[in-house]
Amino acid sequence: MTDTHATAPLSLPELHRLLGLTEVDAPLIASILAHTTPAGAPAPTELSQKRKKEIRAGFVLLKELGVVMSFTPRETHAVDFGEPLGPGTHVLSALFYYPEGSEEVEPYAGEAPFASTPVETREQALAAYGEPSDGEEDEGIVEWEQWQVEDRELTADYADDGAVLTLTVALPLSL
Repeated sequence: MTDTHATAPLSLPELHRLLGLTEVDAPLIASILAHTTPAGAPAPTELSQKRKKEIRAGFVLLKELGVVMSFTPRETHAVDFGEPLGPGTHVLSALFYYPEGSEEVEPYAGEAPFASTPVETREQALAAYGEPSDGEEDEGIVEWEQWQVEDRELTADYADDGAVLTLTVALPLSL
């Protein structure tokens, strides 16, 4: 169970511990503020109207860091993943790490979630996470693979050359 009262921000690879929390939960707010405040700027104590609007729209982009936080409305989250951990209206439901960057974010260069090193290739993903529980291959090219790690679903999407395009961490769907 996640402590919804702790306020120390989590590092980028540890953000998965916030999945299921809502926009009013202190740990999630602290982590968003820590990763969206420019270095040397005074640290705000609450989310700006811009960040609140981004959450309501579904995504907070950590542009320079290569991470996207995905939010779903409370009712949708409850159906798909179970009751949210916090009382707010928008729930952190997935995290996307982009080792090669994307149109929206710069490349993610840190340790991968659940790993002690970066994961930028399929070989590194297999070394870090072991045998996948699911995946898809087309004409000998692995398109994606998925692992169950610490009660989370971790999915790697690959380019044709085996480079990791996206690492996605989400809660498993409710049955």
